[in-house]
Amino acid sequence: MKYLGLALLPLMAAMTTAQAESVFDPQGQYLLGDWNGQRTALAQQGIKFEANLLTDTAYLADGGRNEGADPLTSAQLWLGTQLDIEKLAGWNGVTVRAVMSARQGQSTSIRDLQDPDAAQLANVQGTFGRGNQDSRLSELSIEKNYKDQGLSIKAGRLGLGMDFNVMACDFASTAFCAAQMGKWQGNIWMNTPVSQWGARIKQQLNPELAVQVGVYEFNPDNGNGAKEDQGWSLDTEHADGVTIPAEIVWTPKSLINNLPGSYRVGGMYNTADDPINQKDIVTGQAEDRTFAGWLAIEQQLTSTGQGRQGLHSFANFTWHDRVTNKVDHSQQLGVKYIGLLDSQPNDILGLAVNRVHVNNRFAESRPAFNADAEYNIELNYSYNATKWLMLRPNLQYVVNPGATNNVDNALLLGLTSRIIF
Repeated sequence: MKYLGLALLPLMAAMTTAQAESVFDPQGQYLLGDWNGQRTALAQQGIKFEANLLTDTAYLADGGRNEGADPLTSAQLWLGTQLDIEKLAGWNGVTVRAVMSARQGQSTSIRDLQDPDAAQLANVQGTFGRGNQDSRLSELSIEKNYKDQGLSIKAGRLGLGMDFNVMACDFASTAFCAAQMGKWQGNIWMNTPVSQWGARIKQQLNPELAVQVGVYEFNPDNGNGAKEDQGWSLDTEHADGVTIPAEIVWTPKSLINNLPGSYRVGGMYNTADDPINQKDIVTGQAEDRTFAGWLAIEQQLTSTGQGRQGLHSFANFTWHDRVTNKVDHSQQLGVKYIGLLDSQPNDILGLAVNRVHVNNRFAESRPAFNADAEYNIELNYSYNATKWLMLRPNLQYVVNPGATNNVDNALLLGLTSRIIF
């Protein structure tokens, strides 16, 4: 916890400073206010801060393995700083970011929902999972933008899903939040809050089309949550090959109904060859590669003429190597209506359905996996009480949790909250 205490010092100092201004101001952007104008002044000079606390509470109302048990809560604290080095030191197009995170809590999926022999493929609480330990370094990066050439180069400690297979996170379940590759190929692809050494090059071909490629260290230690210090380790002692993602990103500004969208198609190749990390899921024989691909779509469908207000859609599809991966494909569809009420233009009503299919090669020798796929359904409403407080009640239904019918389909009630400091 020593790192967490040190990381919190700036936040506690800001709270002290903010007392003289409008703390808890319902019209303010931050719970702690503008620090007597210092926050805005620092941002203008090139120093920005970000701090938020995200919590997920889930109650198993019906089905699963232990229905009616007390609800469980998981949480993530996020503290970051972004430095515009161009403003601070005159280095054109250079930005430095540093982020630490801390996760705590318990999982309803693990304790109450899933069969112990067939873990749920998604988790009903997005803040629970890999990185669920006291604290860790989630990003330490430097990025150089060559604006005239449309070229961007980023390097440092990075999360794979920060740049590739990117997806919005307006749902509670991990099935609908952040890069899907980190869920279904999670032994290889590690999403934030886990970071790894890596670099990414992105070329903007025109205002609507970009291509990018990255190379990231693969090291199973990065995802190890057994002890706090591991989250802050920068060594490469157990590195085993690299992960290489590549992606084409098309962001038309005027497509369906003359509205904007985002279309990403990509693939990744990994070269790990230690049988502990990479092996045939049936024979156990060592393999020296794995691969996967994805298509991620976000498209606004209607507009009220007021910014983002209107109906938005999204879809995600993934494909995975059947030799080395437990999951061989997944499909996801969803819709979000932003600003259903004019008085709440940033609120979001969301509905999504996900299907994740277990590789038949994997399931055939494991009797617990007696259903071909897990299905996740979520209905939620993101209520922005203020700019700094969001509450998201949600209803989730899981069919064949863990791709098994050994436990009943599950109905869950949940509440997510986000506080921006």
